[in-house]
Amino acid sequence: MITLNKTIRLFLDSIGRRDEYEFYLDKFQSEQSACFALLCPDLGSIEAGAEVLAFDLHFLLRLELVPAILLCGPEAVKMQAALAVEPIFEFQSMEAASVSGFIRQARGAEKVPVLVAENMTMEAALLQLLPETAKRVHFIRAAGGLNADSGEPLPYVYTHKENLHTVEPLEYDFPSLGKTLLEARPGVHLSITSPINLLQEIFTVKGAGTLFRRGSEILNFKKLDGVDRVRLLNLLETSFGKKLVSEAFLDQVSHAYIEKDYRGAVLLEEHPAGFYLSKFAVGREARGEGVAMELWREVSRNHDALFWRSNVLNPFNSWYHNQAAGHHAEGRWQIFWRGVPTEAISGIIGHCCTRAEDFACEA
Repeated sequence: MITLNKTIRLFLDSIGRRDEYEFYLDKFQSEQSACFALLCPDLGSIEAGAEVLAFDLHFLLRLELVPAILLCGPEAVKMQAALAVEPIFEFQSMEAASVSGFIRQARGAEKVPVLVAENMTMEAALLQLLPETAKRVHFIRAAGGLNADSGEPLPYVYTHKENLHTVEPLEYDFPSLGKTLLEARPGVHLSITSPINLLQEIFTVKGAGTLFRRGSEILNFKKLDGVDRVRLLNLLETSFGKKLVSEAFLDQVSHAYIEKDYRGAVLLEEHPAGFYLSKFAVGREARGEGVAMELWREVSRNHDALFWRSNVLNPFNSWYHNQAAGHHAEGRWQIFWRGVPTEAISGIIGHCCTRAEDFACEA
């Protein structure tokens, strides 16, 4: 990773958590593509935020992350004219010489390459460019990420599985485009955000827009029959950032929900009051893709009564509060429950408080 001077680090600190932006910086700088991302703005976002966009792109160049901008369709020339007032951009038609050569030339001049495809649809242009030019696409519109028809912001839209909410009416069918691209170019990253939230969308786990995903396949195991224990233990230790004291707790697991590539897992233990959620582990990158919510949906769909504990300093406790029907603080633990009978609450609190710690105090 490049050395970050004080000014750059202070600016990144204003965007998000240090551990998160350092993780993404390392990831982006290690990827082998002509550009780290393709940015696809609409006319409204350029007219309303060309200066903001140019500022953010200057910052990305200082981080040695070179994006390319793609302008498509009948408004491409108008968008080009609006961007041309900013000296950071260098333009070329998609129909001209080698795209990769143009990107190298712009990169050498410390400019942001802009590909103009007036006679191409967004779908056709992206299918031509992905994944050799970039493995990430950020659609940019003035309105930002997508909302449900109820007005609620949608952090994720699944293209190949059922969504909990219906997407608001759109002038452009981004979900359909996302489905086509994820089918034809599996593994690419697709999201939509606003010019003002672009850096937060790029460098934080939570993001600041809407991510398009095929949706995860969640495997359900009784006990740990058929589970790859080596991969599971690696997930647990990397997710928690600590080494396990012992693996003995695995013998108590009655149900396991595991994302098929072992990027997330929930482990449950049977208890007279319901099920004790022993471990909820999601890899850092998978957290930003909604895998935690997919796991939670599967678990809560199949188990009505759940309880669990979390360190009082856990930054995810606010999310746990939203999922729980009740909670109680006891020493270093915050104890949560849902679907547990009132008469059993004191018992589950005692169970959580007296249970031994499975992880070492330090990594």
